Amino acid sequence: MKQTKSKLISELTNYVNLERLTFLVDGVFAITITLLVLELRLPESNNANLAENLLAMLPRLYIYFIAFYSIANHWVVHQRMFRHITNVDTTMLWLTILGLLFITLIPAATAIIGRFPGEKLAVACFSANSFFQALSNWGFWAYVVKKHKLYAAQSDPRLLAITSQVWLIISAGWFLSIFLGYVNVYVAYASWILLPNLVGIWGSRRRRQLI
Repeated sequence: MKQTKSKLISELTNYVNLERLTFLVDGVFAITITLLVLELRLPESNNANLAENLLAMLPRLYIYFIAFYSIANHWVVHQRMFRHITNVDTTMLWLTILGLLFITLIPAATAIIGRFPGEKLAVACFSANSFFQALSNWGFWAYVVKKHKLYAAQSDPRLLAITSQVWLIISAGWFLSIFLGYVNVYVAYASWILLPNLVGIWGSRRRRQLI
């Protein structure tokens, strides 16, 4: 009787409402992607020439597009892959919240690099934040793969493993871009677009082959 009661308390403690978690994730993504545009303003200068100010704004606009795409892509992947999740425990909840922490820091990282587009340290800040965000996603999916019978029983574990591998490689790519920025900031900028997309294409092909 005591064991049954203890097991029941444990299950209640670890219970997480999946619907509320997805609502939280959607809300954070929506607010974060809106906050990005607040940093998209003309440079503070005494120059009255609008054309020159707009030209000076191009680096911020480029970073804005990268950050917007990064957030949107994370949301799309989350929506696509989270359908495999049937149950969530406390560990998965906190791994998700950890990922959201770095999502909410993207506007701040964007503001830094938008103000100092040629600074290597600014590039490193953006890369480092994206690295930790991707790493938290890898931690989430690695945990799901390990306990797929409990939290994704209806999905092929090989499919879940591909998602975990994709996030691990993307994490490595973002980590590499931290150092690429110190070699050439423009190479780092290019890697922000190329590496995640190439890995994503690789993952999609592997999933199609599996299906």
